[in-house]
Amino acid sequence: MKIHKETWEIIGLIIILLVLGLLFQGSRGIWQPDEGYYTGTAMTMMKNGTFIIPYLGEEEIFLDKPPLIYWGIIAGIRLFGQTEFGVRFAHAISFILTSLSVGLLSFAMFRHRRMALFSSLIYATMIVPFFAANFITPDTHLALWTTLGGLLFWKSVQTSGRSSVIWKMLLCTVMGLGFLSKGPAVLIPCTGMFIFLLIRRQIIRYFLTFWSLVGLLVFGLVGLWWYVWISIKLPGAFSYFFDNQIWGRLVSDRYERNPGLHGALIYVPVLLLGSLPWSIVWWQEDRIRKIFLNKQWWIRLKNNPQVLFLTTWTITPLIVLALASSKLGFYALPVFAPLAILTAGLWINKYNNIPVSSLQWHKEQRRIIGLICSLILILPLLKLSLSYYPHNNDMRAFWAEIERELPNGQVELCTIHDRADGLIFYTSQQVEHLTYDQDPYPTFLGTEHLQNEIFEPLSECEKIVLIIQDLDELSRIKNFLDTEGIQHRIINLSGERRLVYLNPTAPNPAL
Repeated sequence: MKIHKETWEIIGLIIILLVLGLLFQGSRGIWQPDEGYYTGTAMTMMKNGTFIIPYLGEEEIFLDKPPLIYWGIIAGIRLFGQTEFGVRFAHAISFILTSLSVGLLSFAMFRHRRMALFSSLIYATMIVPFFAANFITPDTHLALWTTLGGLLFWKSVQTSGRSSVIWKMLLCTVMGLGFLSKGPAVLIPCTGMFIFLLIRRQIIRYFLTFWSLVGLLVFGLVGLWWYVWISIKLPGAFSYFFDNQIWGRLVSDRYERNPGLHGALIYVPVLLLGSLPWSIVWWQEDRIRKIFLNKQWWIRLKNNPQVLFLTTWTITPLIVLALASSKLGFYALPVFAPLAILTAGLWINKYNNIPVSSLQWHKEQRRIIGLICSLILILPLLKLSLSYYPHNNDMRAFWAEIERELPNGQVELCTIHDRADGLIFYTSQQVEHLTYDQDPYPTFLGTEHLQNEIFEPLSECEKIVLIIQDLDELSRIKNFLDTEGIQHRIINLSGERRLVYLNPTAPNPAL
């Protein structure tokens, strides 16, 4: 059976995405802090069989994110064993599916096959989406659901009757899965959809139907059930959700993640550098000024629904992110999907002005093919190179160092101030986080104070090892232990880290 050229192109695209997503995905150890949080929580859930209530370690209930990211990590470990590849497998799959969804959306909007393939390749080889898929955060999963949401939204506004209803129900389902991935953050890209409908004067027609109520019910059943169940099961959980995922992210600066308008500058390099190498087309022939600074372009935008939607889907969420109190670079990941399609359009328009039979067209085509091939080779190698980068928070290397220093038998590892939850992935020892601060980072149950935690285990002659990662913190802890008369000894590690043994039976050694 003869396979059409179009089929070979799709097969080639899938192979490229598999290489980009899966190759060297497990070469690097678990890096603290984010990867440590999520991996440590998934390991604890899997060990204890608590797949609904997330525990980070034996006692800490970790409600900062809903459970979909943990389920993905657990599924990868079940498939590929307790390896870094297994931990990051679900992120690779989300990255691959997001790249394909970008192409599907591009084709649905413009009916241009080459542009659709190019859109997928651009998204997959932009720096930020590619490397985000190798870091265990909810953002790669969120990008998948918001990109699928953009595709389903476009289908719903371009059809009518029963077809439109089906697309809307699927949209609500996907947004619910996004809510189950990162909570209310999934609604930020929806602001672009709302502005699109507002400009097109379709708000009432789109929402004022019986099916909108059904859609809300579908969204609630898919995305809100976990929040409702946890709020009923755990007193105080609802208040914590509101503070941690709404008020604390949008208004309060208590989470200390680049608050204030000046913090929005973080998104400038994320967008400009993170979209390389393809964003160079933005600056060629002064395209930015000719397009986005052209008053007539904006006036005509209302009558160009494809570009209007991509524009509102890019700009509106960025405005929300800039105004929010909590800002991190990966928060902008969902806008790279419409950005990739817009960028693909600029490249296509650039070559449309060159005669296909001309020598220049063939030269430019070879350059593009060469660039894509280079990226397919270079990007995975850059991913591999991260495993050789001496990162101070690489928990695999850290565990290899401290394992040699630990006494025989079961011990309780307690971190102070700086967490090391990724150690849970590498050891069967209990890992707990303590604080010596009067106003520690806010968590659901609060962080146990060092003074309250250590005396009971010591009285029962249990072995406790404190992990101190700061010299100033070490001085404070040492003074506290000396004042309380707690026998201890200190082992020096690399990177100004220290292990502090608390031994209730051994004589106090000379320090």
